[in-house]
Amino acid sequence: MKTTPANPSLDRIESIDVLRGVAVLGILLMNIRTFALPSDAYSMPNIAGAESSFDLMVFFTGHVLADMKFMAIFSLLFGAGVVIFTSRLESRTGRSGGMHYRRMVWLLLIGLCHAWLLWYGDILVAYALCGMIAFPLRHMRGRWLFVLGSILLFIGMIIPWGLLSLVELEGPKAMAEMASELAVTPESLEYERAAWTGSWADQWELRSALAGMIESIGFLVFVMWRTIGLMLLGMACMRWKLFSPEFSRRILLGLLIGGLLIGPWMTWQGVVANRAVDWSPVDVMFRNAGWNYWGSLATAAAWVGLVLWWCQSGVLAVCRRWLAAVGRMALTNYLAQSILCALLFYGYGVGLYGQFGYASQLLFVLGIWVIQLAWSPWWLSRFRFGPMEWLWRSLTYWKLQPLRRERVHSEP
Repeated sequence: MKTTPANPSLDRIESIDVLRGVAVLGILLMNIRTFALPSDAYSMPNIAGAESSFDLMVFFTGHVLADMKFMAIFSLLFGAGVVIFTSRLESRTGRSGGMHYRRMVWLLLIGLCHAWLLWYGDILVAYALCGMIAFPLRHMRGRWLFVLGSILLFIGMIIPWGLLSLVELEGPKAMAEMASELAVTPESLEYERAAWTGSWADQWELRSALAGMIESIGFLVFVMWRTIGLMLLGMACMRWKLFSPEFSRRILLGLLIGGLLIGPWMTWQGVVANRAVDWSPVDVMFRNAGWNYWGSLATAAAWVGLVLWWCQSGVLAVCRRWLAAVGRMALTNYLAQSILCALLFYGYGVGLYGQFGYASQLLFVLGIWVIQLAWSPWWLSRFRFGPMEWLWRSLTYWKLQPLRRERVHSEP
């Protein structure tokens, strides 16, 4: 590989970095559950983790304000990032397709390593695949990106409902079989416990099965349509200059207030419905999933409005710089969260799996937040990229990128 003097900070949009930083820290609130507890405890508090009323309060608060919300923001920002990356390339060379797809292929490989070697809950594989699909649509007008993205979001909700309806049409026996396949049993919980408290090799069978399911059926049924739809909305947001410092603060305030009035209420209706059926897996995954599916979009809009409004306000600028640093190193910090959580909770690390409920997990979340808020600005004060960002960029351009700040040169 050769060295190229590219400037990574050229025309950076600070609000996007800050919003990405908020999202990468926020997703840890939910992801940590899959390291500390059985996988089904992520969305069903009757499985494990709710030993006290405080645990339940933390579970419900996380579900209402965080579950699917920060991933929605990430999807929006990924779409916006595609527009930024390809626009800059096209302004210099007149084309961007080859570089974009090479970038997505490397992200796909990073995600596959993450999912199959460390943590099954990886989202990078889905982003890489959806980024490949969304790319040809990037030049559409903002309103058509919004319309098409909204249609895909509707399809993403209709498919799971349609599958459940087909099973229901087959009769009670088919429904009983579906419920049996999704049921959480003492045997399945013991199987998970033995895997996650064992060695890396002991985890392989379960980790690969879960990763394979998420990357195949899970991707086609639950992830692809929503993710591409949100990426297209993110592209529309770039067309509308949502992330610009001059964007209307009145509209941002409207996103915040409107999202808070709609989103948490909708998600809570799903909680009420699931509690009425004692968190039946069929109901949680299919019948009542629509409440949070749509509620998460409204709440994500509220988060976006709040963060962008704050970026324009000038208040607590130092905190904004910390979050922007976390966002500029989002890939590194996302993977670092998985490494830290694996070392804390899995058997080949400290082995704390199953010992901490929803509330006490917050101590680890806060600790990791402090680490990443401290180390990200420190690193970027000395280096131009995060470690994984540097690797991804070097592989994309197939040229070693200068890493230390003293090697920065202006682009021609």
